[in-house]
Amino acid sequence: MTDARQSPSPDRIPPANGGNSIEAGNAVSDVSDGKRPVSGRLVAAVVALAILTFLGILSETSLNIAYSVLMGEFAISADVVQWLTTGYLLLLSVAIPVSPFMVRRFAARTLFAAAVAIFTVGTLIGALAASFPMLLAARLVMALGTGISLPLITTIILEKAPLERRGMMLGIVSLVTCAAPAIGPVFGGVVMEYLNWHWIFYAMLPFLAVSLALGLATVPEIRHGDGVREGHGGDARAASISVPSLLLVAAGLSALIVAVSFFAAWHCDWRFWGMLAFAVAALALFAALQLRMERPLVQVRVFAYPGFSLGMLILLMASGSALGLNFLLPILLQRGFGLGSLDAALVLLPGAVVGAVSAPVIGGLLRSHFPPKFIIIGFAATTLADAVFAFAGGGVWTVAVTYAAFMAFSGFVLVPDQTHALNQLPARLNADGSAVMNTVQQLAGAIGTAVASTLIAEFSAEAPYAQAFGESVRVFMGLAVAGVALAALMFRFSVRRPPEPERVDVPAAR
Repeated sequence: MTDARQSPSPDRIPPANGGNSIEAGNAVSDVSDGKRPVSGRLVAAVVALAILTFLGILSETSLNIAYSVLMGEFAISADVVQWLTTGYLLLLSVAIPVSPFMVRRFAARTLFAAAVAIFTVGTLIGALAASFPMLLAARLVMALGTGISLPLITTIILEKAPLERRGMMLGIVSLVTCAAPAIGPVFGGVVMEYLNWHWIFYAMLPFLAVSLALGLATVPEIRHGDGVREGHGGDARAASISVPSLLLVAAGLSALIVAVSFFAAWHCDWRFWGMLAFAVAALALFAALQLRMERPLVQVRVFAYPGFSLGMLILLMASGSALGLNFLLPILLQRGFGLGSLDAALVLLPGAVVGAVSAPVIGGLLRSHFPPKFIIIGFAATTLADAVFAFAGGGVWTVAVTYAAFMAFSGFVLVPDQTHALNQLPARLNADGSAVMNTVQQLAGAIGTAVASTLIAEFSAEAPYAQAFGESVRVFMGLAVAGVALAALMFRFSVRRPPEPERVDVPAAR
């Protein structure tokens, strides 16, 4: 008699989709080293979804260049125009927690088509916008589309990619999405130089057509999410959504993003502390409610896995620091060194390209190395880069070379951390882990930018921009040092081998 729970042979690792068979079009075969290759069809599906995220980031970084023009054209202040970014992050953070319900309720290809359609509508509204409210509405609609596509990328990778190839696949996503911050400022500068800001949106339409065609041909028909594994009989109608939970998480995340985004403008007065207290109370009540529900909106028990919780804290620190530095450097180059917006973007372009390329390279190495080793190396190297920024001074070439090194070693942190954290979870929590991770990334963006803007505003009031920049970066250098300690804890509080999908005992054949 054989036991269905016996360990798999080294060259037969169970599929990452919880044991379900892989479609014929996505079938993979074993190779001599026991590692299963990823099909080109799956790579194409991930790229099709990543294009939407790329365009969302591209529109944001491109519009940043146009903020001064928009303020003059629509007669609005800097606090008002900031809502093009704050509103986008706010709605994106609210939409992502709903993704586990969406994944369980609808087929992946249906969600992909809906995401492209919604994003396209937002892009058209932006292209035709004749007022600031119309432009803001465009950004909010685009956030809804990205809110569907962003968690769906991770879900497809977790469901279809072999366990040992997850790092490489997440690296491909980072390659596509990290290219946007590199291209965005240059693209925005060229558009504003020769056309007008409406063409930032018009130029996205051909890419949306490519994404739609590629995705409809390659996105796998993953149905019912984890309904079978949770004993729901595989019926998608078993998925439900709690309106009180949705309202609580929406209110909590919105209040948190508003608080950190307007921390500097409110001068840390009662408005900031009141908004922050409300956010903490709403999110605490949300978590308590999820723990008591049979079918929660988001399974907060993912934080019961220490390796995942450490990974999310590292992601918040590393991503927030990287985005904060990316906010500060253009200010240094333009106001400290007197460069124009296009010249400043070109100085930072090599570093952004290096960061984008390093992501899939590091991801591909994770199948044979313990990810926390990369994380420690990455934090140690970014600490040195921050020290150069903070204490060494220098000119444009120093900034360009140091930024390239910083971005290269950021890839040692972000992709291994995301891969390792998600691998700590059992297959039934894939959708919930993806939702939490993507929400943390959006919060990191809002918090990192808010902290950086507050620091540079405070220090530049009493010192030149070059000196104020150095003093601001010291805060992020401290976070990098703390990151080394947190990565060391991963060796103690996380598993080296991803947990295999749960199995059900079956009677042996007679």
